Amino acid sequence: MLLAQRTVAFDPATHGFAFPNAFVNVVLTLPTGAQITTAGRCGGMAYAALDYFLPGQPVPRWRPDLYAPGRVPPDSNWLAKYLYSRLHDSFFTGSAAKFVTWSLHSDDPTWVFKGVSRWTKEEELPRVIASIDRGRPVVLGLVVARSLGAIGDNHQVVAYGYERFDDGRAVVTVYDNNTPGRPVTLTSQADQHDWTASNGRVWRGFFVQDYTPKTPRILTRDPADPHARLSAGAVVKLSHVWTGLTLHSHALPYTHPGTDGLQQVTCFDGSDDNDRWSLVGPSAGVPLAHGSVIRLRHQRTGRWLHSRSGVPSPVSHQQEVSAADDGSLDTWRVELEQPGPWLAGSRFRLVHVPTGTFLHSHHGSNPRFTNGQQEVSALGTRDPDTWWTVLEIS
Repeated sequence: MLLAQRTVAFDPATHGFAFPNAFVNVVLTLPTGAQITTAGRCGGMAYAALDYFLPGQPVPRWRPDLYAPGRVPPDSNWLAKYLYSRLHDSFFTGSAAKFVTWSLHSDDPTWVFKGVSRWTKEEELPRVIASIDRGRPVVLGLVVARSLGAIGDNHQVVAYGYERFDDGRAVVTVYDNNTPGRPVTLTSQADQHDWTASNGRVWRGFFVQDYTPKTPRILTRDPADPHARLSAGAVVKLSHVWTGLTLHSHALPYTHPGTDGLQQVTCFDGSDDNDRWSLVGPSAGVPLAHGSVIRLRHQRTGRWLHSRSGVPSPVSHQQEVSAADDGSLDTWRVELEQPGPWLAGSRFRLVHVPTGTFLHSHHGSNPRFTNGQQEVSALGTRDPDTWWTVLEIS
């Protein structure tokens, strides 16, 4: 019989990240060029999920196919950097020492210690229940290792629900960043030491991790529905896939050597009305698809996304991208990964039709020539830095 049950309004499909915990962290590069790596940023993803959930802010919902083949934001992306910093935060807490001590202790009691099983059921599970009863999810450290050499096999998740039964069985519901988009349960019978996860893992036990909130970056409070179809006339914010920054323009001219002196176009690490662009096609309302030819008009200044061969960009000296008063010749072709309708969740390239170059950005900036923001240019070849996606539709 069910004795007690409670779930906080946390939904992994809404409040968790849509990509899996498939990060590879380079912790050391040897003189030979070989790299020492560790796998995963589970603690960063757990902490960050609560950073967004607790103040009621939307978590970035970028999908793994945006980052193919790696499935996660690359290290140049602001979100990847944020998750890495929160991973470090999760290690530098008093409770994180239990990853070490519990990995070295047995499951069963000794003369001195309760052991991992009793610590979990008698001390940590009541802490989970008490917090969830107060309406607050918690970060759990899951322990499976039995030696220091295997400590990297331990894991971090967010617990947001529980059930207790009169036969001694207990179930804890978690957001496991190894299984994005759906709940995972941890179940233990009265006569069991272990906790069996519904995604196939068996854990020795768990403990509540110390957590201090941090204010996350929020690029939009109204993210685009990834299944929404783009049509001519839509006003959008576009996001550079590899760095996560937003296509932007502002009423400042380029002043670098060789420039045509037109309005700067950059990538912005925030979000404001200078990020809005209108998709102008042959007629308003026409659905757009792979191969559609459009122009992009900057909403704030009314200027058109422009490029011209022979004019160098300020940082990389590739072809400059600017905003011009006359956009009649500045057409851009939508290039998707495969033919089909242009959906907001797609990653796409914009090909400058007159020059055959690709709208491009990278993590270069210049305080003087790009107002300290990330350069946008036009590149003659396809590369990962020519991928874009839709952040917002208005």
